[in-house]
Parts: sequence; structure tokens; C-alpha cells
Amino acid sequence: AIKGLREKVQLATKFGISFADGKREIRGDPAYVRAACEASLKRLDVDCIDLYYQHRVDTRVPIEAT
Repeated sequence: AIKGLREKVQLATKFGISFADGKREIRGDPAYVRAACEASLKRLDVDCIDLYYQHRVDTRVPIEAT
């Protein structure tokens, strides 16, 4: 979708909500964040995300650990 435009746009995407067994879960653990980022890079077919932000805060994980 952004092929040929990557140098002209700022790319932002978010993480923090996963779906498993038909249920929504708020997640901010480091392993999930890394996996979600890697999945976004692959899905978007890019090497870099300019702004990667947390959609919802996982109150079980200290923000500095996210």
C-alpha cells in the first residue's frame, strides 16, 4: 500500500491488543511488543516504523518494562 511512497510519509502503527480464542487481551509484555512489531514490519513490508505506540496500557506490566 505504501510502496513507492515510503520516503514521502511518516509511518505510524500501534500495538497492545491481541486476540486469542475469540477474546481480546491487552498486552504490553516485552515479548509481545517485539513479536507485534516484527509482525507489523512484515505485514507492511517495510524495514522501519517511524512511530510505534501503545494502544492500551497493560496494567500488569510496568510501563518502563514495556
